[in-house]
Amino acid sequence: MTSPTSPETTPDSRKQEQLAFLKTYWDCLMVGDMENFAPIVGENCIVHYPGNHFLSGDHVGREAIVRLYSNLYKLGIEQGTFIGEFHDATTSDDHACALIKYRIVVGKGMEIPGEAIGVFHIENGQMVEYWLLERDQKMINDIMKISGKASLAGGSKAQMALGALKQPAPLARTIRRVLRVKRGNTNKML
Repeated sequence: MTSPTSPETTPDSRKQEQLAFLKTYWDCLMVGDMENFAPIVGENCIVHYPGNHFLSGDHVGREAIVRLYSNLYKLGIEQGTFIGEFHDATTSDDHACALIKYRIVVGKGMEIPGEAIGVFHIENGQMVEYWLLERDQKMINDIMKISGKASLAGGSKAQMALGALKQPAPLARTIRRVLRVKRGNTNKML
C-alpha cells in the first residue's frame, strides 16, 4: 500500500483511487462481469459474508470470492430479484465504505426494501478484506432459506415453492414484511 504521506499520493488522489475501485466493483457486480472483477480481488482476500444461510461465512482467496459473487449474481441480479442502487460512499486512508439501497423482488408486485453497508480494506487497488453489514440480516436469511439453493441450481418455480413450504417460519416473516411494505411501513425490521 502506498503511504498516505508519500509525495506521490495526496489525500484527494487516494480518495479518487478508492472511489474508482468502488465504481469498478459495483459495475462488475451489477452485470456479472467476473472477468474484470477478479483482478480487483486480492489473491488472499477475505470476505466476511454475514448471515445464517448457505452462503454465509468467511470466503478466503480470489477463487472462492469470485465463486461467491458469481452465485450472488445468479441468485439475485440475473433473475431480477435484486435491484441495487449505489447510494453513497465514504473513504479513509485504508478503507472505503459503500452505502447500498436495494429491493428484493419476491413476486409480482411484492418487493422488500433493504439497506447495507460494505466496508472495504483496499491495498494497491485491490480488495484485501471486506465486511458486509445488512440492516435486516434476518430478512436476507429468510429469503435465502426459502428459495436460495433451488434458485441457484436453476430450480423450477414448483421446486422453489416446495422449498418455501418447507420453511414455514421464514415464509411467514417474509409475507409479513411484504404486507408491511404494502401498508407503507418500511421502517420496522423483524
